[in-house]
Amino acid sequence: METFLLFLAGLIGGTMNALAGGGSGITFAALVFTGMPPIIANATNTFAATFGYITGVLGYRQHMGGMGKDLLWQAPLVFIGGLLGGYALLQTDAQVFAAAVPWLLLVATLLFMAGPQLERVAARFGGRRVKIAGALALFLTCVYGGYFQGGFGILTLAALSLSGYTAVRAMNGLKLVFATISSVAAILLFAVEGKIDYIGGLAVMAGIGISSYGAARLTNYVSDANVKRASLAVCLMVTAYAFYVAYA
Repeated sequence: METFLLFLAGLIGGTMNALAGGGSGITFAALVFTGMPPIIANATNTFAATFGYITGVLGYRQHMGGMGKDLLWQAPLVFIGGLLGGYALLQTDAQVFAAAVPWLLLVATLLFMAGPQLERVAARFGGRRVKIAGALALFLTCVYGGYFQGGFGILTLAALSLSGYTAVRAMNGLKLVFATISSVAAILLFAVEGKIDYIGGLAVMAGIGISSYGAARLTNYVSDANVKRASLAVCLMVTAYAFYVAYA
C-alpha cells in the first residue's frame, strides 16, 4: 500500500513539476507520511525527483535549441550550488529540520503563488549588471534546491527571467536541466552519508518518470492556468497538513 501511495504521489508531483511547479512538496509529504525521518525523506525526494527532471528535459528538448553556450558557464555554477545546499542539509540537526519543514513548505507555497509576479518583476530589468545578478540568483537558488526542493522551480524561473530569458517552454526546459545538475550534486553527498531510502525513492521515481515526460509533451495542449490552480490547491493542503502534524 505504501509503495502504491508513493508511486501515486510521484505521478502527481511529476505532472506538477513539469507543468507548473510545486510537485516536490507533494512527494516529500508522501515520504514523511510513510514514516521516514524528514532529513531522509528530503534526501530521498531529491533522489527520486532527479529522474523526472531528466525525462522532463527530454520532453522539452525541441524548445531548447541554441542554449549550449550559456550552459557551459551555468552548469558548474549550478553544480557547486547543489553541493553547498546538500552539505548544509547534512549539517542540520534532525529535530531542527523537522520543526522547519512546515515553514519550508509554506515558503515554497508562497513562492509558487508569487511566481508570475517574481518573473514579471525580473523581466523588467536588463543589461550586463542585471545578468550578473541573475547568475548570482541562479547560484543561490541552486544552494536552496540542494537543501530543500520545494519552491526550487519557481525561484529558478525568476532567476532566468532576471537573466533575460523570455521563452516560457525553453525556460521550463532549462529549469529542469538545472534541477538535474543541482540534485545530482546533492545526491552524491546524501549517498555517501547513507541518507537515501532507495526502496521508497524508486517507487516515487517510477511515478515521476512517467508523468514528467508525458506532461512536458502535453504543454502545448493543457491550460497552464488550470494546472496552476490545481497545483496551488494541493500545495496549500500539504502545507496545512504539515502544520497540523507539527503543532496540533
